[in-house]
Amino acid sequence: MIELALIEENMGVLQQNQNMNIIRFIAFFCLIIFGIGLAISGCQDSTSNIDGSDKDSELVLRNYRLSGDETWEPDRTYIVHGTLEIPAEVTLEILPGTVVKFDRDAQIKVSGLKAILKVGTPLTQTILDELVYLTSNNTHPRPGDWKGILFDITRDATSYLRGTVIEFAQIALDIKTTSPTVLDCTLRNNETALALDGSDSIIQYNDILENEIGISTIERQNRPQIQYNNINSNEFGIFCENVQSIIRHNNFEKNDYSIKLNVKFDLAIPDNWWGTLANNEIERVILDSADTDIITKPIGTVTYTPIAETRFEEAGPRE
Repeated sequence: MIELALIEENMGVLQQNQNMNIIRFIAFFCLIIFGIGLAISGCQDSTSNIDGSDKDSELVLRNYRLSGDETWEPDRTYIVHGTLEIPAEVTLEILPGTVVKFDRDAQIKVSGLKAILKVGTPLTQTILDELVYLTSNNTHPRPGDWKGILFDITRDATSYLRGTVIEFAQIALDIKTTSPTVLDCTLRNNETALALDGSDSIIQYNDILENEIGISTIERQNRPQIQYNNINSNEFGIFCENVQSIIRHNNFEKNDYSIKLNVKFDLAIPDNWWGTLANNEIERVILDSADTDIITKPIGTVTYTPIAETRFEEAGPRE
């Protein structure tokens, strides 16, 4: 009887050891599966990441690089984190009525030959559609929340923005060595609304309002056309280093300084409305060679005559 009890006890211990081995095997197998999952996720391309959303009306993009042409439609709100890149020979079209929100320091980068961005109402269409909004994703937005749109040496004149509101950016449109068309837009509450470097862009029929700098121009070999715009309530309306710029038929009103010339060459900007016909009032909002008490380096002179006798009512976005 004692021997039988010992045998049964040994059998129980053996069964218990077998059960423990099975449990260890299952745990080890689960650990391997988990590790494989982590390895796969770690190898995914972090530059092309689209997040799912609980709301079908929102699409979140993080450091997203387009691999082919895309069209964004107004039935969704697009939320951009990091850089949204449009590479060479790829087109992004953002249709009228679409809202795009940008997280802190996010940007659109249009980079490479024939990289194209089309925003809002097509240029061939006579009547404006619903506005596109490119804005901050901050609950309490302020200028400089997001970086803006960078056109970087695309050497293309096909891109355009029309019927678009761009607000709360560092540089809303930073245009380098390319010439997109900007028509019927509102650029407001940005640190700089437009920066033109080596650009022949057409900048017409826009509201450029309440920015630190409305338009900044450099690179003397190009002739951007800045016409029929309301350039109002900015700290500096135009900060000019490109004296070849065509600046005519604009309304300059309520700027701290409407023009600041920052090169030693003279600038001619006839036929603009300054909110007044009084020369002393106009000269008060122009910084040039006459302002030796403010500017110490050698700069040229701004010639603003002849002066438009009345405000250009046709300036600003058309309906």
